[in-house]
Amino acid sequence: MPKIEFSSDQLPSHLNDRARFRLWHDIWMEQLGNADMKHAEDTPFYTASKNVLLGELSVSRFATTTGHYVRTRKHVANDRDDILVGFYRSPQPQLWTVGNQGVELKQGSVVAFNVAQPVSSFTNGLTAWNLASIPRAHILKLVPHADNRPATLLDPANPAVRHLDRAIGFLLDADEVCEDQELTRHAQAMLGDLIVLALGARGEVAEIATERGLRAARQRELIAVIEKRFAEPSLSITTIANALNLSRRYVSDLLLESGSTFSERVLELRLRKARAMLSDVRYDSTKVSDIAFACGFNEVTYFNRRFRAQFGCSPTQYRMGMNQGDT
Repeated sequence: MPKIEFSSDQLPSHLNDRARFRLWHDIWMEQLGNADMKHAEDTPFYTASKNVLLGELSVSRFATTTGHYVRTRKHVANDRDDILVGFYRSPQPQLWTVGNQGVELKQGSVVAFNVAQPVSSFTNGLTAWNLASIPRAHILKLVPHADNRPATLLDPANPAVRHLDRAIGFLLDADEVCEDQELTRHAQAMLGDLIVLALGARGEVAEIATERGLRAARQRELIAVIEKRFAEPSLSITTIANALNLSRRYVSDLLLESGSTFSERVLELRLRKARAMLSDVRYDSTKVSDIAFACGFNEVTYFNRRFRAQFGCSPTQYRMGMNQGDT
């Protein structure tokens, strides 16, 4: 899963803002498509972007101080034909004109649009986006009405849209996905399904995408919440289900599909944290019992028993062995 990252910090430092903008403009046109762009003379130039390719699909994060952006019929004539779902992140509003349609985007707005059409936009300040891209020909086979309008505002509260937003962020930051071809294939399928659902798939297409894509996204979200909260002593499967507004049975099923039960996953995370703390010299003066409680265990005897079963020695023996290894 190739990643492409670029920042204005990589541009030659001896260039002034105007020259840095022009150089970036040339790079942009070569890699991302033709457009007329202008940068305010009284604003320091800044840009940063990250693009992750998943076959024909991609996700990206993009920010720039370039305020004027115009693509004409000439620009789009020989350019790619993708549908983008964009999550607008900037606190400054952005004004669009696309076709005969005027759109005002505010922070939190979500818009779907076909990049192979004329468009102009203006932002007085920083422009920031998270984006997912899919070939238009591919999406129209599954969602024929996806480009009925030049630009369509989507509901940020829609579960598919919300999960798509989170999936984009996850794929941009999860390096481990890039290192495993099987994970990449799963990520590509999940992303495609979430885009299909976000754009309003119906009937059998929606059922398949929901079962595959939305379920995978919920499973990832569930595991992320457990990894964040595992040290809470009172954490339970009911607590997690309520936090995610899911049924207890559904949460159990998702965890079983991931390869472990709720109790198994929480226990493993707590033991890993305890081992890390016992290995850390900063906790040498911390009692083993306090480490157990800090990792979410309610009983020291249970902690000692599970630690020995997992690592072949007691927590105290483990700590002593680590300390002896440092001498």
